[in-house]
Amino acid sequence: MARIEAEREEEEKRAQLRAEANAKEEALEMKTVSVDANFDPTRIATAGAKQSSAPKGAPSPAKKEDVVFEATAANIQKIILESPVPVILDVYADWCGPCKALAPILEEMAIKGGGMFRLVKLNTDEERTISSALEVTSLPTIFGIRNGKIVNSFKGMPRDQKFMADFMMGLFGAAEFKPKPSKEEVAKYDELSNKLIKIAGASGFSFSQRERLQVRTNNMLDEIAKSRGGMVAAEESAKVLRSLLSNVIRDPFELKFRQVNLENKIIQAKVGSFPPALSILRSVGFEGSDSALCLGKGKSVVNVAPLVVARDTIDKWIDLNRRAIAAAARKKEDDLAREKMLTEAEEVDDVEEDDEEPEVDPNICTLNLRIQGKKKMHKLSLNADDSLSSILENLPVTVPEDEDVIITCTARRLIVKSTDVDQMRKSLRECKLHPSASIVVQVGSETKETDKTASSSLQERAAARKAKKKGEHTMQSIGIYSKDDNAKGELIDGGGGVWYEQDVTTDDEQEHEDILTEPNDEETKDSTEEDDASNQED
Repeated sequence: MARIEAEREEEEKRAQLRAEANAKEEALEMKTVSVDANFDPTRIATAGAKQSSAPKGAPSPAKKEDVVFEATAANIQKIILESPVPVILDVYADWCGPCKALAPILEEMAIKGGGMFRLVKLNTDEERTISSALEVTSLPTIFGIRNGKIVNSFKGMPRDQKFMADFMMGLFGAAEFKPKPSKEEVAKYDELSNKLIKIAGASGFSFSQRERLQVRTNNMLDEIAKSRGGMVAAEESAKVLRSLLSNVIRDPFELKFRQVNLENKIIQAKVGSFPPALSILRSVGFEGSDSALCLGKGKSVVNVAPLVVARDTIDKWIDLNRRAIAAAARKKEDDLAREKMLTEAEEVDDVEEDDEEPEVDPNICTLNLRIQGKKKMHKLSLNADDSLSSILENLPVTVPEDEDVIITCTARRLIVKSTDVDQMRKSLRECKLHPSASIVVQVGSETKETDKTASSSLQERAAARKAKKKGEHTMQSIGIYSKDDNAKGELIDGGGGVWYEQDVTTDDEQEHEDILTEPNDEETKDSTEEDDASNQED
C-alpha cells in the first residue's frame, strides 16, 4: 500500500507538471487572427511584382518562423499532430527541381495566411522512416492535415491556381474538396494517419520512459493479483485494461475511446475498485475524477506510444503467468464443483428427511411363481409363517382334486409333492423361501414321470461331476529345449532335452482312443458310396 501511495503522489506531481507545460505552450502559441469570410489565402502575388496593400479584412502577414517548420521524427507530434490549425506537409528533396519551384509559393501562402495554417517541410532523404510510412513515391508530395488526420493529398506541381484554391478551401473545411476523395482514398488516408501517429509517439517516447513504464505496469499487475486474491481475477482486470488501451491505439481520434466511465458495472468491478489498476491508466496519461477518466482532453489526437508500451507489458505479463493462471482457474472450477456437489447433497438430505420412509413388514415373503410349461411370471405376497400349502391356495390356475402338484425351487434345492403332508405343513420360513424366492409349479399328469427322477436328479448330477474329475497315473514326455536355457530339470538325451510330467485323466485317454478308432470323413464317405453301389447291383 505504501508503494501505491507513493506512485499516486508521483502521478499527481506529473499531472501538475503537464498542466504547467500546457499552460506555457498556450502562452507561447503563435498568434492567430480572425479572417474575413471573403479572404482567399491562395491568392499569391507574382514573384518580383510590387506588393499591393493588404485588402480590407485580410490578416496581417505572419513571421516565417511562426508558420513554416522543418519536420523531424522528434517534433512531428507537436508541430503536426497537435497543431491548432490545419497543416500542409510538403515532402521534398534538395535535388528535386519541382520541389524547389513549389516551396517558395507554399511559404508565401503560409506567411500571407497570417497563421491560418502551417507549412511543415519534410526532407525525405533525412527522414526516410516518415516518408516510407507515408508511402511517398514521387516528389513533391503534398498532404493536407486537419486535427492530426490526413484528409487529402496531391503529387507534383498544382495544375492551376483554382486547383490550389479548392484544395485549401477543403483543408479549412469551408467547402468540399474538388475533386472529392473516394472511399478508398479516405480509408488509405486513415491508415497513413495511424502510421504517422505511431511514428510520432515512438520517436517522442524515450527508452528510459519506456523502461520505467514497463516496470511500473508489471508492479501494478502484481499488486492487482494480491488485492484481488488470485491470478484468475487479476487476469480479468488485466484483460479489461488491455481492451481499454487497445481501443485508443486502434482509433486515437475517437473521443469515446479516450473516456473511461468508472461507474460502468464491469469496469467498476474489475478496474475502478482497485487502485493499482487505476494507477496503470493514469501512468499512460488518463486524468479525471473517481467517476470518469479522460485521455488527452481538448486534443484532437493523443500520443499512443505509452499506451502501446503498457498494452505490450500486459500481454507479456499474462503470457509469463499463463501456467499460474491456468492452475488457479482449475482450482476455482474444482472449488465451484465441490460447492455445487455439497449443496446438492444437502438438498437431497433435506428431501430424504422430509419424506417418510414406508415401513416394510419383515414377515412378508415374496414369491415369483411360474406354472410349468408357461412363460408368464406371477407374484405372490404371503406371510413367512404361512405353510407351504398356502401356495396351492393362491395359485393363479385351478387345480383338480385328483391332480398332484410339485413345487420346485432350484435355488433352495427344494422339491415338494403335494401328497407329502409333512413337508406341506412346513412354513415358508422353514423352507427357506423367506424373504423372497422363485418357484416352479407342475400340475397334472406330468408330475408322475417327474416324481421318479426329481428326487435323485441333483444327486446324480453331483455324482457325474465327481466321477469326471477322477484320473490315473501320468504321461511322460520329452520337451526339446535349448541346452543353454538354464533349466533346473533333469537333462536327458545327452543334455539335449528336459524331462517333465503332465497329469491326464482317464477321460482324456478314452477320448484319445475314440479318436483313433473313429473313421475319418473320407473313409466314411467311401464306404457309403460302396454300399450304395452294391445295393444298386442287387
